[in-house]
Amino acid sequence: MEETNKLPLKRVELPLSKFNEVAIPHHLDLLRQHKTNIIKYEEAGEWVRVRAEQTNARRVAAQLRTLLGELEALRRQVRAPDLRRFDALTQRSRDLTLKAIVDYLGNVAASCGHYSASWRRCGARCARPTCAASTRSRSAPGTSRSRRSSTT
Repeated sequence: MEETNKLPLKRVELPLSKFNEVAIPHHLDLLRQHKTNIIKYEEAGEWVRVRAEQTNARRVAAQLRTLLGELEALRRQVRAPDLRRFDALTQRSRDLTLKAIVDYLGNVAASCGHYSASWRRCGARCARPTCAASTRSRSAPGTSRSRRSSTT
């Protein structure tokens, strides 16, 4: 975009304040709520609800990434002399958003750690429906669930 088509910071302050004060905090709060619910439902063993919360949290994380993209698109519309001030105004929101996404992804990885080492940690007693240990305890070796269910 040419320098003549770019906007002064004053012209983008309203959309910028909506990003910083409304959109990003709202989505960060939603992500925190989903993360809390995921932990709560995991502890209670409510795996269907865990899956639903994970799906919703992934959607919120995607919306946050989209908001960061829109913020970058808004930045490209700002004049070069105003970019430093624009970056200063958006730095906190960008940092909080990236931290929340990374934190959520770390929580997902920790949650999945159970499944990757499930047999060693749980044995055949695990009650988690997606755990390899519980799958092994319910089906005979060499038999898949689909073949078992078709014969019964």
